[in-house]
Amino acid sequence: MKSKFIFILVVCLSLTCHRSKPKFYEYDDLIFGSYIRIKITSEDSLQARQVVNKAMSILHHIDSIASIFNPQSEISQINKNKHGRMSQDLKELITKSIEVSEKSDGAFDITVGPAMKKFGFYPSNIDSQKIADIIGYQKIQIRGDSIFLKPGMMLDLGGITVGYAVDKAYQVLKANSINTGIIDAGGEIICFGDKKYKIGIRNPKTEGVIKTLVLKDTAISTSGNYESYIEKNNRKYTHIINPKTGQAIADTSGSLASVTILADNCTDADAYATAVFVLGINDGQNLIRKLGLKGILITQDGKIIEVNI
Repeated sequence: MKSKFIFILVVCLSLTCHRSKPKFYEYDDLIFGSYIRIKITSEDSLQARQVVNKAMSILHHIDSIASIFNPQSEISQINKNKHGRMSQDLKELITKSIEVSEKSDGAFDITVGPAMKKFGFYPSNIDSQKIADIIGYQKIQIRGDSIFLKPGMMLDLGGITVGYAVDKAYQVLKANSINTGIIDAGGEIICFGDKKYKIGIRNPKTEGVIKTLVLKDTAISTSGNYESYIEKNNRKYTHIINPKTGQAIADTSGSLASVTILADNCTDADAYATAVFVLGINDGQNLIRKLGLKGILITQDGKIIEVNI
């Protein structure tokens, strides 16, 4: 789960919010180790509860198949056995991950699990000399619905799962005639319909908000080093791994502190926020422009760089 960089400061800016119908209904649940909030408009409270329950069930389902912290999840079993059959959702997740890896020239890579262990983000006794041999999305073999990994490989879908799950929940809402609302998964948000939402991006270096956006029909995700990091030799290392070096990214003056991506869907926003963070200021901006996304980069020195905003 990513650090909580995004706040919904003021929801529902359009004047129609003050009408008696439809009403806003808000629900939350604990999923992906954090509170997920869904707020929708509906003319019927019972319908609202039933539809949101379906959406929440999808979120729980995605968490149950893709969490590396659940030893019974599909991804955990594949990591353990180095092969296995994939459900439709897991295959979509992994296939999309490989697509993002290719488009970002390997800056996003779900095979960084061993490096995450090496740097202490998970318990490990891994031999660090073997890290380079077992990282690389090209080493993943997919045949039909089956996947095969090299010995020592470990997949970590943490950089894309929540965004993918938010998109799936959004699809459930739309399929059940919920046309206006917002799904807030902390660092991953999608807002849709005829309302505007005021979104605040947290200052990664201090408390408070560093940038405010007014959004409509947009997905947004932020990746950074505010909460999830380790300290070694008096230096802070983010939980984000550079797949090409196998190293956790260290805080240095002028480097990135957070990346916010705006996209048509939350899967892209989630994954490319990680990719841009890995690429750094210059190459990251180039990728945003190449893909036609929008981005807000915040450096360790507090500089705000807006791309296509």
